[in-house]
Amino acid sequence: MNSRRRKGMVLLQTLVMSVILSMIAVMLMKWVLARYMIAVRAYRSSASTSHSQGYGSDRASNWNFVNYPNFASIPSNGSIFIDDSPKTARVSYSRTAMPIVPTNGMTITIRTDEDQP
Repeated sequence: MNSRRRKGMVLLQTLVMSVILSMIAVMLMKWVLARYMIAVRAYRSSASTSHSQGYGSDRASNWNFVNYPNFASIPSNGSIFIDDSPKTARVSYSRTAMPIVPTNGMTITIRTDEDQP
């Protein structure tokens, strides 16, 4: 009877230890995944910012500012797909007149999606 109780206690201790170790492993994996997601978001944000700045510089260098303040030669909106293997990034822009009178300026907004797959 005493040896049967001892076997039961050993089995119970083994079960408790395995449950505790599996819980520790799950918590560790959650922490690793959270760190990975933070790193991915930071990378996508910096890649998105560089795409936007590069595209904005490209558009500004191609637009003809000789006709200033006549902005008729500058399109009011547009977009481009930038190949950033293994995915492509869509960068779009829009142009609006500045909210001052007289309107002798413009605001250019450049957007890109940070969370593209």
